[in-house]
Amino acid sequence: MSIFTLIQQEEMMKIKQPSFYWYCLLFWAGIISQGAFLTASAQSADTVGLSIPFNRLLWHEQIDTIQVQLDRADGLLDGKMQLTADIAANEKITEVLYRQTDALQREVEIDSGNHNRKVGQLRSIKEMLQSYQNQIRLQKKYVPFAPELFNAFRDCMAIQNAGFSMESVFRRVSHTTGSILLQLFPGRPEAIALKNIIFLKRVADYPDIILKEIPAFASAPFADSLIAVESARRPLEVYAYAQAGESVQASLIRDSKDRRTRMLASLAAQTNGALLLPFLDDLTSGDLHPDTLSVLVDDPRAYYKLLVQTAIRYQSRMILGDTSEMIGSLSDRLKRQASEVFVQVMNDLHDEAEPIRFRVAEDLTAAEIYYLIVSTEDIIYTSTYTQLFKRMMERSPGNRGDSLLMLVQLDHFKKFIKMAADYNRLDEFLKSMPEQSSKQLVYAFANGLQQTRSLEDAVDVADSYASIVNPSIRKVIKEQVLLNYQNAQQQEDQRGELIYGILNTLFQSQEDTTLNVSDILGIPSVYRLPYAALADDSGRVVQQVFFYGDEDGVNAYNRFIRLFQSKTEWRVITKPEWVEIFSIKAKNFTIYANLPLDNKTDLDQQAQENLLRYLQENKIAPSIVVHRGHSYHLKYTLRQLMPSAEIVVLGSCGGYQNLGKLLDINENAHVISTKQVGSYSVNDPVLKLINEYVRSAKNIEWIPFWKQLFKNLQNDSKATALLKDYIPPHQNQGLLFMKAYRKRFPVQ
Repeated sequence: MSIFTLIQQEEMMKIKQPSFYWYCLLFWAGIISQGAFLTASAQSADTVGLSIPFNRLLWHEQIDTIQVQLDRADGLLDGKMQLTADIAANEKITEVLYRQTDALQREVEIDSGNHNRKVGQLRSIKEMLQSYQNQIRLQKKYVPFAPELFNAFRDCMAIQNAGFSMESVFRRVSHTTGSILLQLFPGRPEAIALKNIIFLKRVADYPDIILKEIPAFASAPFADSLIAVESARRPLEVYAYAQAGESVQASLIRDSKDRRTRMLASLAAQTNGALLLPFLDDLTSGDLHPDTLSVLVDDPRAYYKLLVQTAIRYQSRMILGDTSEMIGSLSDRLKRQASEVFVQVMNDLHDEAEPIRFRVAEDLTAAEIYYLIVSTEDIIYTSTYTQLFKRMMERSPGNRGDSLLMLVQLDHFKKFIKMAADYNRLDEFLKSMPEQSSKQLVYAFANGLQQTRSLEDAVDVADSYASIVNPSIRKVIKEQVLLNYQNAQQQEDQRGELIYGILNTLFQSQEDTTLNVSDILGIPSVYRLPYAALADDSGRVVQQVFFYGDEDGVNAYNRFIRLFQSKTEWRVITKPEWVEIFSIKAKNFTIYANLPLDNKTDLDQQAQENLLRYLQENKIAPSIVVHRGHSYHLKYTLRQLMPSAEIVVLGSCGGYQNLGKLLDINENAHVISTKQVGSYSVNDPVLKLINEYVRSAKNIEWIPFWKQLFKNLQNDSKATALLKDYIPPHQNQGLLFMKAYRKRFPVQ
């Protein structure tokens, strides 16, 4: 540090006013000699009365400088550290950073050690203070561990002077303190043991670092135990690392002595290992043999049946408090198998006679049909659901719903009830059991919503209430929600109070249409969308329509384009991959739609991507986005959705996960969807009316808009019936719930 820099540090000198500052000035002016300067007597509090060589005096002054910088961290240069709300903690931090550090500086000078040792100790004191300062900067907050750091540092200095091991100190301090100490005392003979201690302490606080950082500790005695811990805690991650054949992690997994870890390594080495993963618990326990399981995997129907049996067994364990880490993997595989092997087949045969269409489900039990239903909410057709529900009830013990739910151990029962309400089968289901059982089931449906990590159950309850037509059932749910809200208030359960408070408001709005849900929940209006919100900075309104290249998509596009072709008020320009439709009446309204090119070769996807790129490159931001395709295509539409979308017409409910993704893109979007399968007989009139509002530059008021829609369809009884299953933005209870909840707890 130059003498000019030292002279500039006026704030420090105002506090400690060391005589060294005066000597610096005199030496710089040439008034005193170098010899006198080198033996200057320091007068600062930490070294008063001591004769210190200049080259060590510099270290003391550097320590003093850092102390001043730390003092300034709380905004006041007053020799006090006001770092926390805890007065006693502040006093302890001040004590160690000033008085005890000063005393330690003095101890170093009084010590009989040689000059080099004293310099080394002063350097360590300086670096200790700098490390604490860095922690404040890194964490962007004041850290309270200064007393622990100082006391441990002082003990380590004494231990180093005595030639003993520092392990006992490292075992008692936090990993943050230990990491700092390791840097302050490098080259220790027990360094490996100290690093191991720090790592284990970090693992205790942040277990997710195990697999990432274990290579540095591959030879440590605890390495295999930590891998075993991860196999029990995060088996899918261990499986993924096991597939990385040449990595250190993969070697540790393959060489593990833990049975579960070895099984994961074995599955990772097999081509069908991902199909076997859901049964990891049974494979590890020996209840299933890999060879037997491999045979079942080759039979899609047998594989599905085994998935169902395992799901029920996992649910039974969970009821007893033993939750398998493989539930997520099992659910994903069950959903895929139910969709691809069964439900999608029945959907595709919707024009065939019942015996042909539902032949694939003829040998399924009631429980197996139940899992087909709850696993395929996003893709199941209304007619598929209706016939599966009928077959499920016929095959249930005693044709009773409560007996069925006992078979599946109430697994996903809230999802099942929600879907039954959506498809107008809830009354029938509840009537199949004694009244007492049905009431208990409804109570359970509305209870415990705050106890799960996900909001899916709460969203299902919100959606279901609007679909329930039985007044007595609505009353039971409403009363239970109000009771849970009051209990949450009494117990100061913030999450429970928020969840049930939102539900209570939504339910009240169903009974009293004068209530303004937006105002009560504190969310942007769901009743009104100003025209200005749809127009960009240049006053232009853009609509984007997504089509898919399957048979239904081609038919939907052909009907869609007929709305505009040969019409004097529209101009249509067809390009190789998309069509551009311009309003003659409203010069600033344009519609872009990709062509439904062959989806078997992904040409429809390519057309969508190229259109999206064109829009982005030309700074065209669609404010109206329309999904025209099956619900299983919806994820691809959402993946390409721009944040500018103010109106989103899904044509299908989309499910909880898809609604969450939509809100991640634009949390204020106005969404039109349907509880069941979308139909062109409704979709086309909806779009036509929206377009007329835009062409007339009118604000959209959803309540009169929806009334007008019913009026427009009054001569089409089929379309009117289907429209009743469509949900306008102001009535989408699940989406409103999610918006209100996110308003309080935004998604990070």
